[in-house]
Amino acid sequence: MRPVLSLTIAVFLATAGTAHAQAAKAALSARQSLGRDILRELIETNTTYSAGGMTRAAEAMGARFRAAGFPAADVQIVGPDTGRDAKDRNLIVRYRGRGARKPILLIGHLDVVEARRADWELDPFTLTERDGHFYSRGTLDMKNGVAAWVAALLRMKQEGHVPAGDYILALTSGEEGGGGYNGIQWLPR
Repeated sequence: MRPVLSLTIAVFLATAGTAHAQAAKAALSARQSLGRDILRELIETNTTYSAGGMTRAAEAMGARFRAAGFPAADVQIVGPDTGRDAKDRNLIVRYRGRGARKPILLIGHLDVVEARRADWELDPFTLTERDGHFYSRGTLDMKNGVAAWVAALLRMKQEGHVPAGDYILALTSGEEGGGGYNGIQWLPR
């Protein structure tokens, strides 16, 4: 399967709901379960500026890549090591290709807009599925897309796919505001 098609399918699988949520949940394939598990882990990691931290989410995803066989040198947690912003570090993963094409950068953010529990009918940091839809902070912006990219790259690695060019996944912090720190500044040039 072509890499772009693989990524497209993963995005669809990670974000698609069904009318029969309970039946679909029971019938999930291993690939779909992986995407859902990653989405749940990301959602249930509070990545707001005030109370959360992106470093925990970056480390959790980094651990998944290392467990899948990505070399440690290709899985980097970058950002400040000290101070308040040390909890808002970024993840950069390089999936090495054959070098026949230029690298493709997949860039997204791990942080979410502030979410006070009192303002939500459901807990914003618990992945809830109702009537075939997911409810929580980040299901539309942008933890769903991050989960899809992570699942797709892990699946491609598991299947032994070597892309024509590298994929570089950069998951940053500071996009949703709340502080003076912007994780994109830490990406290598």
